[in-house]
Amino acid sequence: MRKLVVLATLLLALSGLLLTFAQLTDPQAGARKAVALAHIWVGVAYLVIFPLYAWDHIRTNRRWLTVLRALTVSGLTQLTGGIVLLATGLVLLAYGGAFLRGVRDVHLWATYPLVAALAWHWLSPKTWREKKTRHLKRGREE
Repeated sequence: MRKLVVLATLLLALSGLLLTFAQLTDPQAGARKAVALAHIWVGVAYLVIFPLYAWDHIRTNRRWLTVLRALTVSGLTQLTGGIVLLATGLVLLAYGGAFLRGVRDVHLWATYPLVAALAWHWLSPKTWREKKTRHLKRGREE
């Protein structure tokens, strides 16, 4: 499920940034509509898979969350960014982005910390987990 959530996050970020910054001309209007539709449908799927994965991941790793670490901060940043993106995405889907510029801007700017924290979390060493596991294994052997 982790790979699915990461893939969906990257697809949503790329399609959203493409919709925001790409200067698609009139002949490319069909491509813009296709990207927008894909962004919406992947976002609807994300509405389901992100909370499920976040809940399972936090529940599974709750024993490591007792100490504030850089890895924990990156996870909290992802959770907060994901919640903001889901909430603003639902508002934009329901009411449209044409007259809700502030909500659209929040939706755009929440993308950056989410993707940065995802990369930070993914690339961070998990050595504290290995030390704890090694300690537990050594205790069982003795």
